[in-house]
Amino acid sequence: MLLLSISAGDPEKKSVMGHDEYNELLHKGISAAEKGFIPSAQAYLDQAAQINHSPAVLSYQAYCLAKGQGRIQAAIQFCRDALDRDPHNSLHYLIMGRILLLSGHREKAIRAFRQGLRTSPNPKIIAELKKLGLRKPAIFQNLDRSHLLNRSLGKLFSKLGLR
Repeated sequence: MLLLSISAGDPEKKSVMGHDEYNELLHKGISAAEKGFIPSAQAYLDQAAQINHSPAVLSYQAYCLAKGQGRIQAAIQFCRDALDRDPHNSLHYLIMGRILLLSGHREKAIRAFRQGLRTSPNPKIIAELKKLGLRKPAIFQNLDRSHLLNRSLGKLFSKLGLR
């Protein structure tokens, strides 16, 4: 490991090298997870966690637990821990939503995605919601979605930026 090869006499160099190594491992782990290479992602993330057990590492470790090992409950707990430590990062809501989708809880996943979008506009969350094919609620809930009023006002409100 690169961190171990640096002399103990220069702590500033050691922390810079550890930070660089951590960022590289985290980037490789996230990239592997996003591409579906879960065992590789787990290996990189485990090494990154030895340097810095950040909320980002926790979230992606949770995703790997759910996707690779099917340990949904443990993964949800990891994500909750990451959200407790960093509640304003939409990444954690993205991962939580993906884990909930894996477990078959579509409505809960959608809520997690939407909560993430309230924290910041994350393009990955938007892509997940588009994949799910979500539609905005009808203007008049008591009328059919295809009713002329709902269609016309929905288009008008969208053009005006009110929807």
